[in-house]
Amino acid sequence: MDTTPRYRLGLVLSGGGARGFAHIGVVQAMYEAGLRPDIISGTSAGSIVGAMIAAGHTPEECLNFFLGKKILHFARPTMSKKGIMIMNGMEERLAEFLHVKTFEELKIPLVITASDINGAVPVHFEKGELLPCIIASCSIPVVFTPREIDHVDYVDGGVFMNLPVRPIRKRCEKIIAVEINSIDTSEKITNMIGMAIRSFHLGLDRNTDIDRNMCDVFISPQNMTKYSMFDLEHIREIYEEGYLTAKRILKNSILQTRHQVLA
Repeated sequence: MDTTPRYRLGLVLSGGGARGFAHIGVVQAMYEAGLRPDIISGTSAGSIVGAMIAAGHTPEECLNFFLGKKILHFARPTMSKKGIMIMNGMEERLAEFLHVKTFEELKIPLVITASDINGAVPVHFEKGELLPCIIASCSIPVVFTPREIDHVDYVDGGVFMNLPVRPIRKRCEKIIAVEINSIDTSEKITNMIGMAIRSFHLGLDRNTDIDRNMCDVFISPQNMTKYSMFDLEHIREIYEEGYLTAKRILKNSILQTRHQVLA
């Protein structure tokens, strides 16, 4: 059996809500360093940014998709017993922005991780319809309603695998992984959504240890705790955190001599 990696460079993007704007900054820093991913693996916010990049959009175009928007542009309250909000707006806007309907139409291969909440396992999507998988991967339990795909309810991929290195590890020579989930333990929880998000974040932090140790370059912006899960007021600041961190790490990484990866 041939075990030779099919891809030279893989990019893994974690979940983390609005902190995912940092992913866009990381991609910009990669481009400036001459590094372009041959495959992308994403969870939750990472699946959104990953899909945008895989569809061929520039980092600036990705930022512009979000600038000037409010949470109600992407989600609205629902009376469902399974969640407080539904992401119909996000799905509609992504459909217009991406201009693709399936994984097969993407310019870069993409793997999206979501969680089968009843089967209690992570599921990795890379074929067929794209948008339902993105929404499933972003559906934080309690906050958003689950997304049904083929009669199975899926929730946020971060429940079981927030840093999805494992789905592409054996396929890649090198992997850059970006984690944006930081927990601010000094922040006082005052409502049900805050409680749900804190509980969710605690779970994310515990399920990434294996994947952190499997990547070749690990990038984790350290100032993410000051930004909330739904912070759409500091998009460029969050982007800059990712960009500057990636610039520093990539400059001193094993990928500095980029011909090793891209030649």
